[in-house]
Amino acid sequence: MMPFALNKSTKYISPTKTPEYLAGGKPVVSTSITDVVEPYGNEGLVFIADTAPAFVEAIDMALNSDNDDLWLQKVDGFLAGISWDKTYETMSHLMKLTLDSKKITDPKKMKTYV
Repeated sequence: MMPFALNKSTKYISPTKTPEYLAGGKPVVSTSITDVVEPYGNEGLVFIADTAPAFVEAIDMALNSDNDDLWLQKVDGFLAGISWDKTYETMSHLMKLTLDSKKITDPKKMKTYV
């Protein structure tokens, strides 16, 4: 359960616990935090509810879901694409492309921004 309050403090959060909870192989119910709704809610990986009655209903649905195997395959496939290793590979590739485009061959010539 991720019952975040919906306010200015949570408007721009991106809870890293979402994929961590999903990796546990159990359904997740969350309030409509933007970075949870997209992509997890829109992909059907997380139940989204904002009121107390809706949250209780979503928990009940999550606990009584009858397509656990299909859901788990979908979750596993999604998580495989966003692993820390995959994130590192993507970031490393983007940095290499940027450095190559600037033709910087000596790291000592790179500007340092503080």
